[in-house]
Amino acid sequence: MPKKPKSDPNKAAAAALVAAATPPLVNNCIWSNNNAACVNTWFCLSEQVLGQIDASFDDAATLTMPDLAYWNELAGADNRKVEAAALADILTKLFTNMVGAKYEPGQNYASAVVAITAVLTDENKTVCELAAVVDELHHFITEG
Repeated sequence: MPKKPKSDPNKAAAAALVAAATPPLVNNCIWSNNNAACVNTWFCLSEQVLGQIDASFDDAATLTMPDLAYWNELAGADNRKVEAAALADILTKLFTNMVGAKYEPGQNYASAVVAITAVLTDENKTVCELAAVVDELHHFITEG
């Protein structure tokens, strides 16, 4: 039986980032409590779970990455990337293990961590934009 070629997590992550950056997902970010990616991103980042944000669902959409608790202005970019990767690891594990999401076709744990880390380290990205990337990476059970 021929071996299945390994997928490149960087390539898959890049595809998710490009897809999430395609309007209207990010440029006209649609933050809705009817979107499982938005609700689960907010819930997992909330004070009740990871303690990253202390904001209502409605107010969380426009928070930027420096508003998250892990962000430290005094830490260098390398340290911030390590912290972001750890947070990305926890988030994708929560989405798949706690919430029951599956990875979208072509995505996997490694590509999810790479893509989420890329958003978490960009000081101009919002929680809504993070949710758009999460949506490109994960298929939540409440989605059709």
